[in-house]
Amino acid sequence: MKFNKPTYLVLGLAFAFMLACEPAEEQPNDLAAPVIDPAEGSDHIEPENGEDYGVNSDHMHVRFSVEDLSGIGQVRVNVHANFDGHSHARVSNTFARLDINNIYSPTAENPDFRFPEGSTRINIDASSSDIYWAGTNSTLSGPVIAGSYDVGIEATDIFGNQTGYADGSSYIATIQIRTPYAPAVSISNLHDGELEAAAGMPLEVQGTVSRTEHELSSAITFLWIRLAEEGDDHGHDDDGHNHRVADEDFYDKMWGSSAWIDEGNGPDLPHNEMLDLSKILTGDDAIIVPAGEDHLDLIIRAEDSNGNTTEEIFTIHVE
Repeated sequence: MKFNKPTYLVLGLAFAFMLACEPAEEQPNDLAAPVIDPAEGSDHIEPENGEDYGVNSDHMHVRFSVEDLSGIGQVRVNVHANFDGHSHARVSNTFARLDINNIYSPTAENPDFRFPEGSTRINIDASSSDIYWAGTNSTLSGPVIAGSYDVGIEATDIFGNQTGYADGSSYIATIQIRTPYAPAVSISNLHDGELEAAAGMPLEVQGTVSRTEHELSSAITFLWIRLAEEGDDHGHDDDGHNHRVADEDFYDKMWGSSAWIDEGNGPDLPHNEMLDLSKILTGDDAIIVPAGEDHLDLIIRAEDSNGNTTEEIFTIHVE
């Protein structure tokens, strides 16, 4: 059979018309990331920023909700040490940092973290989402290293739209995990919970930094004392880790050597069992209270030879 040129032309046009009539692959119009909010019936996400877990605590609650009109693809809950300043510290193998990366998704390996495919809202509000660092439910290989930890919650929808920390759509909280074997920081001359001071005068601090009687307690190896404006970020820089940030502080001095902080070095500590703050903060090392401030923060951070860190913040009322 022979086809003339007009026939070829008709067939070509017909084929092109058929291709044009096929439905184009639908492109998503959703460019919005999921929304992370408190769990139902709660007014805040858990853990809250600044949460302080005492020496008898063994876990934290993780409570939140996620919503996305197109459908939720995955949610990640991450916990990592905030006190590690990229110094590649080597600490005792007896202790372990809390390092968590829990993935919630329709195909999650852990059945407690699964949710139905296509879900537009999930509510995480059960004990199965709690994170333990001590006791029978702990997954750590040894006792937790005491210190500051960051808890992050991130979410992605089915189109790949992801929350972020830069715009505040991801959730971040910094918490403190305290233990009975970490250094103990105590101040005895507080008045109604605050230190009293006068502008232009040395700050009087009566107290101690010491190892405890716990069998896992070890020698004090590092002390960092700072005076900052009340409510400052206390030296956590943009990557969430602790490096030395002195420009914004009225007072910033270190003694000993830190296992975690870059540039965390200073003169030798006078003692490694118990430090008398009234003797340390004298002479050239005295804290002179600046003028023009009503309230300040005294930030005391101590480390032991096992890498355990304790940070305490005391409010100063300036007369």
